Amino acid sequence: MTPSTPSASVSATELASLLGALAHEFSIEWVDSCDSTNARMVDAPPPADGRVHVLVADRQTAGRGRRGRQWLSWQGASLTFSVLWRFEPGAPAPAGLSLAAGLALARALEQLGVQGVQLKWPNDVLVHGDKLAGILVELLPTRGRPPAAVIGIGLNLRLPADATIPGQTGVTDLAHALEAAPPSPPAVLATILGELHRLFDTYAVAGFPALRGAWEQRNAFAGLPVAIVGEGATQLGTCAGVDDDGALLLRTDSGLQRILAGDVSLRPLAGGPP
Repeated sequence: MTPSTPSASVSATELASLLGALAHEFSIEWVDSCDSTNARMVDAPPPADGRVHVLVADRQTAGRGRRGRQWLSWQGASLTFSVLWRFEPGAPAPAGLSLAAGLALARALEQLGVQGVQLKWPNDVLVHGDKLAGILVELLPTRGRPPAAVIGIGLNLRLPADATIPGQTGVTDLAHALEAAPPSPPAVLATILGELHRLFDTYAVAGFPALRGAWEQRNAFAGLPVAIVGEGATQLGTCAGVDDDGALLLRTDSGLQRILAGDVSLRPLAGGPP
């Protein structure tokens, strides 16, 4: 991990100022570059001290996405960070956590003025059908400790004109979504962390069922034909929303199927967004 330079330190100081009264709830480390913020948090989690730990990197050289994909980032073009969230002793294993994180991110973007924010199960944030951000949630081994999760978020701020993302079409960034220069990365992150903190307070008490309706309002594929693609198998059906555990509900000819995230991918069929 590359040590923080003055610019990274300035960003961390600006972020703390923007968080205001919430600043004491977070422990922030902002670095120029590292391999993967999620990997760092999972492999060497910071000690439990009552705060939410956040690791931000201006650039990740081996960013992780779902299904073994790499999250690509360019200096100054994206905001990539991981949040270590610990739950109370005795709490059940978190269910629907990636969806709750997606909802927090969607609400933060709406606060920033982004129109047309949509959520794609289980971990993508879209704007008018184009991917703006991705989420990767990894649970830490409990080993007798309370549940804890690392929530990794990658958000495109302003992609270079020549940026290419293998296997990915329909990509956008915050500059295009706002049709203006985006706020500074610390300002964007402060808004996101505020929404994460607010929603996870609700999540800790009532779980994903309390957030399910708000997620459904932004479901990019509600009522549309989709394909669920897994290793060696594809299921076709209509997206019927999600259940209280965050599983996708797929209406098929043989009835309603419950799809857990696992190693599957949701893709639109004719009639769905791009």
